[in-house]
Amino acid sequence: MKKDSFIKDALVLTAITLISGLLLGAVYGATKDTIAEAIRQKTNAAYKVVLDAHDYDADSLKEKLEQATTEGKLAANNGNASLSEAILAKDESGNIVGYVLKGQAAGYGGAVVVVVGVSSDLKVTGISFPETLPETAGLGQKATLPEFYEQFKGKGTKLSVKKGGGAGENEIDAISGATITSTAVTNVVNAATEFVEEYAEK
Repeated sequence: MKKDSFIKDALVLTAITLISGLLLGAVYGATKDTIAEAIRQKTNAAYKVVLDAHDYDADSLKEKLEQATTEGKLAANNGNASLSEAILAKDESGNIVGYVLKGQAAGYGGAVVVVVGVSSDLKVTGISFPETLPETAGLGQKATLPEFYEQFKGKGTKLSVKKGGGAGENEIDAISGATITSTAVTNVVNAATEFVEEYAEK
């Protein structure tokens, strides 16, 4: 009797598990496209902060980004900054209007992650910080303030950091007391524009 009861319970549990699995699979199948579209829209919204476009192509530049990473010139030229994403920004007709790149460089408290928009004529269209900066409050954290990050908009390639204010055309005013953070952000921006110039545009 006990043996029969055990087998019956086991069969019931097995049936419940199978039905639950089938239901979960059906729900996933019915919602995966909706979820994927929601993720795409959220990602595109983040890209629009630095470069407004109709669509963002995350696949076309993957091989070139791998090539650039393997060759190591971007890191060597830009304080070991590295790029993890290279996106083509396109208008409604599918024409390229610019590029969105995500990268990081070593800051004072850890990796400083930056998203950079670059136009086809190698001008920075904007930068943003998709992750919390691991920098000191009141110092490196000031990189997230407009008076710092808006300096990059409209600048070109090979930017340098200047202490004490009065930055020129290809210079960025360092955050007072946070030159390392300022340099990290600038290194990522320079890596982004160099990638566009040396790899994406060829």
